[in-house]
Amino acid sequence: MIALAAAALLAALPAGEARYRVELSGEPVGAAELRVACAGARCRLTFETWLRAPEEAGGAVRVRRVEAEVDREGRLAGAVRRTEDGAPRAASAAPGRVPASAAELAILASLAAGGGAAACLPAFDEEDGRTGLACAGPALPDGARALEVLGEREEVRAAPDGFPAEVRLPDQGARFVRDAAAAPPARAPRLPVRVPGPAEADRARAFCGLAADPPAPAPPPAAAPPAAPGPGDCRAQAAAWIAAARRAGLEARQAVGVAHDGEGFTWHAWAEVRGPAGWIAVDPAFGEAPARGPRFTVARFTLGDPAARAEAGRRILACWGRGRVR
Repeated sequence: MIALAAAALLAALPAGEARYRVELSGEPVGAAELRVACAGARCRLTFETWLRAPEEAGGAVRVRRVEAEVDREGRLAGAVRRTEDGAPRAASAAPGRVPASAAELAILASLAAGGGAAACLPAFDEEDGRTGLACAGPALPDGARALEVLGEREEVRAAPDGFPAEVRLPDQGARFVRDAAAAPPARAPRLPVRVPGPAEADRARAFCGLAADPPAPAPPPAAAPPAAPGPGDCRAQAAAWIAAARRAGLEARQAVGVAHDGEGFTWHAWAEVRGPAGWIAVDPAFGEAPARGPRFTVARFTLGDPAARAEAGRRILACWGRGRVR
């Protein structure tokens, strides 16, 4: 494997740029762009995404950008810079390894140079510093190639210019499709209603790497009981309850995740109120105080805190297509 990886790194990256439409569960949520500009023995790699958060998390467009100085074969040879919404963020660097944002491009170049022979490259994640391999697997019936990048399954189709024409991430329900006119959708997408899960709700244990929330204690006496459950926007009902709790002098915030509504698991929004021993879930849409399980809280944010809401959007997007409740 090590010898194979070393041989594969001799393939030069193609210079140029490619723009992609980003889809989650088949719905457009934003755009991405990969640019490679080379001069002499060095290249500047830039990967940028514009993703609109779901309506349940405020609907803002979040911009993330990674820049890395690499050699002509894609190995890190200089600094890594990372920003979110224009603000600098900590970035990890692993000299001699291919940045994850360029792994597909580097593997396609290696496959082209090697006549289609399987290849593995040492790679790293620019955000969390994880290191490992990016490997090419077998060809797929539709002409794509199976890949595994730092443990994540991918399916990639190459374009004539050497850039990916399409990247599919089956475990996330995500797809990047070459589209020169790609842009974030004008309106915030809605989360899909249903999430597959066990028929017996009490068997639910995990969703998107999260354990089920522990049982919630009773809310403080000053918290008004939610109204009887009924139709309506769960996010709006949670926001109204939070506003009432604040007027009563309580600290309250919004939560978004997956809950069981008596028929199955669904993406949902509810409230949390601070009690003597910590935060307590209250579900105005379901008429539950405290909120009953099983439920999995993906994100929490205080209304009026745009930074926290943006972070909630990122977390929700990361879990949007993550399969099923297990």
